[in-house]
Amino acid sequence: HLVELGHRRIGFISGSLEYELSGWRVDGWRAAMAEAGLSTDGMLAQGDFSIESGRARAPDLIDAGATAIIASNDQMAMATLEVARARGLSVPGDLSIVSFDDTPVVRFAHPPLTAIEQPIAAVTARAVELIIGARSCRAALDTPVVVTPSLTVRESTAPPRS
Repeated sequence: HLVELGHRRIGFISGSLEYELSGWRVDGWRAAMAEAGLSTDGMLAQGDFSIESGRARAPDLIDAGATAIIASNDQMAMATLEVARARGLSVPGDLSIVSFDDTPVVRFAHPPLTAIEQPIAAVTARAVELIIGARSCRAALDTPVVVTPSLTVRESTAPPRS
C-alpha cells in the first residue's frame, strides 16, 4: 500500500526481538522493501511494543527521513502519531502511519489509522482445533498453518509530499 502510494523511505518500529512474532514482522517488512527495490538502511528501529518505546523510536525514523512508518502494534503507532503532532507534522500530509493489530483505539484516532489486521478469532479457533486433534491422537500437521492478514485503509496514509 505504501509503495503504491509512492513512499520510498518506509520506516519500521519492531517489537521486542525476544518474541518470534517480532522477527516475522521485520522479515516481512524487509522482504516487501526488497521486492520493491527499496533500501532498509536506517529505517528499522527496535521497540518493545510499549507506547514509551514508540515515543522513543519514532523520532529516530523521522530524523532519518522516513515518509511513512509502520509500527508493530497499535500502542507504538499511537505514539508515532503523538510524536508527529508534537513536531508539527501533518498525518498523512507529512508522514503516513500504518499499525498492526487494528484494535478499536486506532479506529477512533485522529486521523483514524490504516491498520494491518490479523484475524485473531480465526487463529484462536485453529489453535483450539489443533490442540483437540493432538489430544485425540490425530496426526499432527506437518505444514505450518498460515492465516492471512488484511489491510484496512483509513485516513493515516497518503502519497508523500514531493
